[in-house]
Amino acid sequence: MKKRLLGLLAITVMCLVTCGNEPPEPFYEGTPEDDAQIDSILTHPSYARLLNTIDGFVPTYIGATLPEWEIVGSDSIFRADSPLVMQHIDSCALSFVDTNRVYDRWYAKDTTCTVYLIDTFEVESNVHVDSMIIGHYDSLYIGPTGDTNWVLDSVEVIMPTGGDAYVSETIEGDGRRLIFLEPIRDTIPTIDEETGDTLGYPVREPLVWQLKRISYGTYYYPTRGTDVPAISRVILTAGEQVDTIISSSTDTTYTGHVMNRFRHIDSLVQYDSLSVDSIEVTIEVDDVGVSGVCNYYAVCAGATPERRQLPSVAGGAAGYLPLTGQNIVNLYFEVVTWNSYYYVNPNIGYYAAVWLIPVRIN
Repeated sequence: MKKRLLGLLAITVMCLVTCGNEPPEPFYEGTPEDDAQIDSILTHPSYARLLNTIDGFVPTYIGATLPEWEIVGSDSIFRADSPLVMQHIDSCALSFVDTNRVYDRWYAKDTTCTVYLIDTFEVESNVHVDSMIIGHYDSLYIGPTGDTNWVLDSVEVIMPTGGDAYVSETIEGDGRRLIFLEPIRDTIPTIDEETGDTLGYPVREPLVWQLKRISYGTYYYPTRGTDVPAISRVILTAGEQVDTIISSSTDTTYTGHVMNRFRHIDSLVQYDSLSVDSIEVTIEVDDVGVSGVCNYYAVCAGATPERRQLPSVAGGAAGYLPLTGQNIVNLYFEVVTWNSYYYVNPNIGYYAAVWLIPVRIN
């Protein structure tokens, strides 16, 4: 009985407190007309390059430098009926197969819209194999305590030729970018008649949407996980111009380039084509142990996209990338683990992280 009385009292107090107050402004939910207008913006030819996420796949084979390998103790987990098969490659390529794109729209109270541009890729990893080893675990070792383990008995070395030297594997990856849109607003703000305070700039009716800001793209093969290398930052150097793009920042006052933050489409990294024909690229991985067992690639998806391997350095890689094209051009930076290329049986899979960073070339 006391609980009921307390509950009624609480409701009465709330009614007295809120009596006469206007209800909170509802969140803007968007209309079918808004959806259609935003879709037309996202598919408009003028934004084709900005929203492109597949022009970084280059099917042309390029030389790939990987160190020689050896069978290590951890490989003894393989049984007699499952030989260890490893390959060594001297060139590689990435071919685009298919993609599925989803636009996930989120309208907000301030009459804005954030679109999650979610891409799922199907890509073909192509390599040329210059040698292959097959390790047979035919002998069973029994330890003094009765523990058993298979022991490497023999190793075959094979030098593939012709069509046998070309190996392809279909891989899948996914990732996303965030796009921020808002409608055109009046240039004269609304003023509170009682206080004189500026209440903001009202939205013009009917709503006319504009693409204002966009995040850079992060993609993972197969998906984000502990086995996928994580890029911490990319540094782009052209003469005295140095632009650093970091993975994330919790500092809301930070004005630099952050992969998961919105960036105004007029404030992208810019280069003058008359004075800059190549840039120095530095890729840093957040795990030093992982950084030493990866290959690093860079692509400028300009006039003629070209995929280049960057030489490894402590903590990542550094090298030069030619710049081609005009207006908005996508740069891609890829980190692939060596085991993605080495292991055939078992098939380790393709483990890689890719950053997409659009730049403007004037």
